[in-house]
Amino acid sequence: MSITDKIDTLVGFFGINEKPTSSKDPLALRRIALGIIRTSIENKKNLKINDLLNYSSRLYDDQGYNLNNKDLQKELYNFLKDRFRYYLKEKEIRYDIIEATLSSFSLNELFSSFEKAKCLNKVIKSQIGIDINSSYKRASNILDSEMKNNEIEINDTTDPGIFKTDFEKNLYKKINEIKKYYSSINNDEDYIKSLSILAEIKKEVFEFFDNVKVNEENETLRKNRLELINMLCKTFQNYINFQMLKAHND
Repeated sequence: MSITDKIDTLVGFFGINEKPTSSKDPLALRRIALGIIRTSIENKKNLKINDLLNYSSRLYDDQGYNLNNKDLQKELYNFLKDRFRYYLKEKEIRYDIIEATLSSFSLNELFSSFEKAKCLNKVIKSQIGIDINSSYKRASNILDSEMKNNEIEINDTTDPGIFKTDFEKNLYKKINEIKKYYSSINNDEDYIKSLSILAEIKKEVFEFFDNVKVNEENETLRKNRLELINMLCKTFQNYINFQMLKAHND
C-alpha cells in the first residue's frame, strides 16, 4: 500500500507538471521517490515499478483526469533513476560502479541492481575485482582496437570448428561454462558467487592473448577470434557494464 500510494502521488503531480526544480521541492517528491526505492531494496524484492507507474497513469485517464504531461513516463523514469543514483551514493558505492549499474538500469530490478553494485563495490579492490577488471579490459581494449582497423562485421557466430589452438578451445569452453551458470540462476542469485566465477576465467583469457594472434592474416580466422572475444565481453556484461569501470583499482 505504501508503494502504490507513493506512485499515485508521483504520477499525479508529474502528470500536471508539478515537479521539483533544482532548488525547490515543496511537495517532497524526491523523498517520496526515495521511499519507493528504499522499500523495494529493504524488503529484498524486485517490484514492477515501471508497470505500476503505467497502471497508475491509466487509472487517472480512466477517471477522467487529464494528465497533460506528454513526457510523463520518461520523466518519471529519469527522476527515479536519479534518486537511485543518490541512494547508491548514500551507500558509498564507487562512482564508476554507480554509472556502470545505471547504464543498464531497470525500474523493475531495483533490488537486483543494488545488490550487484554493492557486491561489486565490496570486492572491486580484492583479487576477485582485479582479476575481473584486468580480464575484461584486456579483451575489450583489443576488440575495440581491432574493430577500428578492420571492416569486419561481428554477428555472434563463433565457430569452434575452425579453432587452431587449445587456447581458443579452452577460452570457448570456459565462456560456455559461465553462460550456463548465468542461464541457471534466478531471483536468488548469489552475486559474490557470480563475481567469483567471472574472476576464474582470467587464466584462460591471458593464455589466449599471450599465445594467439588475434590480428591473423587469414580473414576467416581473424573474424572468428574477434567473435570469440566479443562473446567473452558479452558474457561479462550479463552482470554489469564493465566497460564503464576504471581500468585500475586505485
